[in-house]
Amino acid sequence: MPRALRNGKGWHAAGVMSSIGALYRLVDLVPPPDSAVGAHGDWKRFVSANGFWPPEDYRMMIREYGAGTFAGWLRLIEPFNHAKTFTELVEVECRSLRGRGQEWPTWPAPGGFLPWARTAAGDHVGWRTDGRPEAWTTVYWGNQLTAEFNVGAVAFLLGLAERSLGDPSFDKHNPLSAPGGMHFEALG
Repeated sequence: MPRALRNGKGWHAAGVMSSIGALYRLVDLVPPPDSAVGAHGDWKRFVSANGFWPPEDYRMMIREYGAGTFAGWLRLIEPFNHAKTFTELVEVECRSLRGRGQEWPTWPAPGGFLPWARTAAGDHVGWRTDGRPEAWTTVYWGNQLTAEFNVGAVAFLLGLAERSLGDPSFDKHNPLSAPGGMHFEALG
């Protein structure tokens, strides 16, 4: 059972229920660390420093896993870094993406791409920030491949682990669904 749910911190918005189910399945497939590093920051302070609320499924994922890497491949951008704000960390990532000729603008442009993770190969995973945060889609922005998925962060990771994103490029080959790939390494 996800840590936040075990601690009695449930989520009450009806739209989040599918995210909770996805988080349960992800936790079953990719066990979180016993002690999540950087998982218990102050989200109100995060909003004050960064100017936006991240989607609830992302906050649930961070509460459960903390900062770290999925399968040695997908490293989460740390939301509660003590040296820099999340937006300062993300700006570095966005600068590397600008000028690559992709179809999405980068954040903070309206509807811009806002990364929440980076792969070992230097590709990025993040949100297309169009509309309310709960409606943001997940974008994989890579050097060889760019794709948008109509799911949040948790459902995207679950789709990678289960090979069920509906895109052969991701469902056939990705490190999270490879044998031995289903693990999470906390920052340490």
